[in-house]
Amino acid sequence: MADIAWRSLITRERVGWVLYDWANSAFVLCVITVIGSAYFVELFRAAALQAGDLLVGDQPAMAVFGVVLPAASVWSFIVGGSALVVALSSPFLGAIADAAGARKKFLQTYCLIGVLATMALWFGLPWWAVGLLILAGNIAFEGGNVFYNAFLPDIAPSVERDMVSSAGYAAGYVGGALVLIISLFVFILPSRDVHTPFLLIGLWWGGFALVAFALLREQPGRTFPRSAGNMVGEAWRELKTTARNVRNYPQAALFLVAFLLYNDGVMTIITNATPFALDNIYVDSSLSAKVEMTHLIPAIIIVQLIAVPGSFFCAWLATRFGEKLAIYFTLVVFTAVVAYGQVIEILSEFYVMAMLIGVVLGGVQAISRSVFASLIPRGKNAEFFAFFALSGKFSAVVGPFIYGLSVWLTGSTRIALLSLVIFFVLGGVILYYVDLTAGREQALATGNGAPPGGKR
Repeated sequence: MADIAWRSLITRERVGWVLYDWANSAFVLCVITVIGSAYFVELFRAAALQAGDLLVGDQPAMAVFGVVLPAASVWSFIVGGSALVVALSSPFLGAIADAAGARKKFLQTYCLIGVLATMALWFGLPWWAVGLLILAGNIAFEGGNVFYNAFLPDIAPSVERDMVSSAGYAAGYVGGALVLIISLFVFILPSRDVHTPFLLIGLWWGGFALVAFALLREQPGRTFPRSAGNMVGEAWRELKTTARNVRNYPQAALFLVAFLLYNDGVMTIITNATPFALDNIYVDSSLSAKVEMTHLIPAIIIVQLIAVPGSFFCAWLATRFGEKLAIYFTLVVFTAVVAYGQVIEILSEFYVMAMLIGVVLGGVQAISRSVFASLIPRGKNAEFFAFFALSGKFSAVVGPFIYGLSVWLTGSTRIALLSLVIFFVLGGVILYYVDLTAGREQALATGNGAPPGGKR
């Protein structure tokens, strides 16, 4: 296994591809999962307390566009809103990127936007401005990943794809954990400085991304009209053709439905873990003081560190027993996490919950990405990965909005967490009907844009 892992990383393109995950994962971990989410919640609650005495359950709330909302709901809507923008834009942009051979340029543009938005959080801004910057940063992160993922089929053959995909996630977990540790022990704990880490995150993302871009090579596009008008028109026609033809790849389409469902639960857990803990978890068994952000960062670091061997363990499961069984294993663990979240009360129990998430977090995402890459025709990577993103991002819209709506209606983040079980169950049921062998045979037979049933 170690030999396979080494051979999967020795080419220039693979090193560059993995390095970009190392670069941008600092954003999703530090801004979306830990520091940024806690910072936003704290700012919102302080503004809510200053504005009046509105409550949803026992949580301070404010009227946002005429609706009284607590911090957890607003945060979920920010995450869901950014995913919606990516879901609606990525298929069209993916068609342009494939046709023009511009995946790398799109990735670079999204990276620049994300880096600037992240570094702008260094300024002391009101809660709504912080929310808008995080919205822009997450759009850039998620949108860029559409084009980042589209490189995978070109840089790794199917026999190595599970391992390369897992290596990307593993590198991301290590890189993100390093930035989080530096932020904790250099800035947050010594001086309660939550602003400077945003500069560090932006510089880390942008700096390592420059090295990744130097190593990644763009694949040539199809013959394409040179004018901007013709480019957009041709991309739009290609997109409509791809949308119509998705039904001609039934196994890829069915897998997208399964992925939409179970990824809904996964991403909602991750993006709301910090607000959930701040609402429900106490420091010790006396139940006299709830946890603060500094208590939670070690738990998130645990997730990252365990996720590294967890990613490779799940890749081994996929190689040894098949991808479907490996995904089922992760869904069982996530279901156990949701159930365990109904009874935990103290920080040590939250650490156990974090460890369980770490075992399967990278595995379910890496294997899903690899499986989909094996089910699509070569030559249309960005377009089909845009639809993969569309599936994932609509799930990232639905999950946070349902979670936020549940919190708004019930005032309970525990009840909101419990609702996620249905996504794991339904996703697993749909996955059962996906025939990976048939899907891969069809993808090979229709590579380079040939119609289903045709020859190369």
